[in-house]
Amino acid sequence: MSADVKRPVRVVGTPVAYGLETFKDRTLQQEKVLRALTDGRTRLVTIVGRRGIGKSALAARIVARIEDDRAPWMIANISSRTSGLSLERIFLDCARLLGGEAEENLLSAWTGSRAVVDKVAELLDAFTGHRCLLVLDNLEDRLTDVGEPLDGDLRDFFEALFRTRHLVQVLVTTQVPIALPPAVRRYETRIYLDDGLPPGDGVALLRELDRDGEAGLERMSDAELATAVSRLHGVPRAIELAFGALVEDYLTLPTLQRLLDTYATRGDMVKNLAQEGVRRLDDETRLVLDVLAVFGRPTPVEAVASVLRPIAPDLDVAAALARLAARGRMVTVDRVNHCFRLHPLDADLVFSELSPDGLLGRRQLDRHVADWYASTKSARDGWRTADDVLPQRREFAHRVRAGDHEVAAQVLAEVDEFLIWRGAAGAVVAMHEQLLDRLTGDIKLGHLVGYGLSLMLSGSLEEASDILSAAVELSEQVDDIRLRQRATYALGDVYRQLGELDLAVAPLTRSERLAEEIGEFELLSRTLLSLSLTHSYRRNVSEAQRVAERMRVHADKADDDGGRAQAHDADALAAVVAQNWQRAIDASGLALDHYEKAGITEALGYAYNVMGIAHLALGQYGEAEENLLRGHECGLEQQIPRIAGMCLYNLGWLAWRRRDHAAAAAAASDAGQALGRAGARELAAMNRLADAARAMVAGDRAAAASGLLAAATSSRGNADLVPAEWLEAEAALIADNRQSGEKSGQGAEDDES
Repeated sequence: MSADVKRPVRVVGTPVAYGLETFKDRTLQQEKVLRALTDGRTRLVTIVGRRGIGKSALAARIVARIEDDRAPWMIANISSRTSGLSLERIFLDCARLLGGEAEENLLSAWTGSRAVVDKVAELLDAFTGHRCLLVLDNLEDRLTDVGEPLDGDLRDFFEALFRTRHLVQVLVTTQVPIALPPAVRRYETRIYLDDGLPPGDGVALLRELDRDGEAGLERMSDAELATAVSRLHGVPRAIELAFGALVEDYLTLPTLQRLLDTYATRGDMVKNLAQEGVRRLDDETRLVLDVLAVFGRPTPVEAVASVLRPIAPDLDVAAALARLAARGRMVTVDRVNHCFRLHPLDADLVFSELSPDGLLGRRQLDRHVADWYASTKSARDGWRTADDVLPQRREFAHRVRAGDHEVAAQVLAEVDEFLIWRGAAGAVVAMHEQLLDRLTGDIKLGHLVGYGLSLMLSGSLEEASDILSAAVELSEQVDDIRLRQRATYALGDVYRQLGELDLAVAPLTRSERLAEEIGEFELLSRTLLSLSLTHSYRRNVSEAQRVAERMRVHADKADDDGGRAQAHDADALAAVVAQNWQRAIDASGLALDHYEKAGITEALGYAYNVMGIAHLALGQYGEAEENLLRGHECGLEQQIPRIAGMCLYNLGWLAWRRRDHAAAAAAASDAGQALGRAGARELAAMNRLADAARAMVAGDRAAAASGLLAAATSSRGNADLVPAEWLEAEAALIADNRQSGEKSGQGAEDDES
């Protein structure tokens, strides 16, 4: 037969899912299934996944692609939820596929008295010369919890499928993998569909469902809908059910947020999402499942055993977990790390069924889980990265969920400052927000200080100023000098970043004295860094350098890489103010080296930014761009909008010097958006530089000069931005009506170099 004249695809049975024209994602799984079906050794492709994850939709999409390609297949769609799934159904539909005399022969064979194995052999043999794909959907309805066929006919069918030569392949969807002998697993390709849709695809699905706007989703941003998708773990059926509840629940009229908070307790959603096998578990196995739900993440056997030891000391946890893994993959297994995991959606559903109180209630189990994480903490001198304090972060989450807020605050106080300086300020903000208005006394003070510090680093400066002012006031009422030092330091540093430089000096100077009294080097070094930067911002270079030198002495005495990094960082910014560009480059390079050695990621962006300004001043535009881009990336990675915005602003000025005013406008505009979210005072400078660049593009040189002067005025007092004098010199050249390329970019550079 010619390659251009293919046999039309013959299909019986309705597709096992609908809405294929809006099918989302699963591209990798589609390709894996199609590759398996082209492999002559593959007899069976099994798509395994929890209820609602999209197994049937994936199978239907595979069939649709085969049909679209006009491949020479004969396809039978058989589902336990539509036509029923049995050997009889398989026989009848295959007979319809073949038609004519072959159909008559198969029907006769089915009604005859031969053994089932012989009938199946004749069925498979009937497709000699024809490629056949049998789609068996929701096969778990015909299997036990451990994957054994419920009736002998299906068992004989799968036995013959692997033992005889034929051209029939089977595509199965099931919540429970078929129990196969190890010898035949080589003929099966198994696809585990564990992950939900990516946020983008989930958002698209929600928008398609609400195409008429009945649920009001058109008023919500993609970011808000992505949060909803993530809360539902991307499970397609859960997304559909949530939409259905929004438009069909006329009794409670839930909002989307209310629905997300309560979906695991809504009967209309639970009955369509809950794994039916959970109801058939014995008490001991269900207890182990409950503990996995409380953990909510991959969990080792010893962790589950530790939680249950005081509750059920005789329970064989390993055996119970093995039973759960064998029962239709009710839990999944990470064999490398020896962990067991309940699907996040199942964890939500199982957790919601626990009673709040009592020996086996949510609060008590959360406390036991928190205790286990507490037992796995490492010593502080071994902390290097944020991952080193994961046990504390997880303990905190379970303490909060148990309602033990003061204990949670104590846990957070152990690690919040460490996390803040390791690029996790945003996460620390979220943790502190869970404790708002729940604490008193010394514990409240520690919470306010940590909250203010994390707000400062994440860019919410005005809010941080209010929180830290309250913390400093409260610190005078409690006898904790370390908390008083942290509070005064943080308030001084916030004043610096807000441009209130005269206000910053007093609390920072007091904080330095308190740090020396405590005798804790790390607190002293951080305070001195802020004090030196404040003097640089005030253009008091000699005092900034004197403080940097004191920092260097302290760091060498303590033999501390972090302290050395901060000393070089302070020296680099002072060198920028002094226009000693090579010294700024050298000091920034040393700061970066020592920050990397110390594992302090929060400050990397600032050092790259200073190095970029110095290269820019020397006309080394390639190096300047490289460093400013790296600083911007660090700001994004560490979730510090202030440094991300400042690097963008400086990149905007670099683009101006290159005479690419359109790029300058774009970079400055992006900088304004970043700093606008952070509430930074330099926002006006960003916006005015963008205005000036747009004016240059439009040929309005007077407006461009005016914009540059406004940007210079707004940026003055922040040594982390390109010097205001550069912008003023450029504005003067434009105002004098000189040619754009005569000396404008390099002129400012020459004046400042």
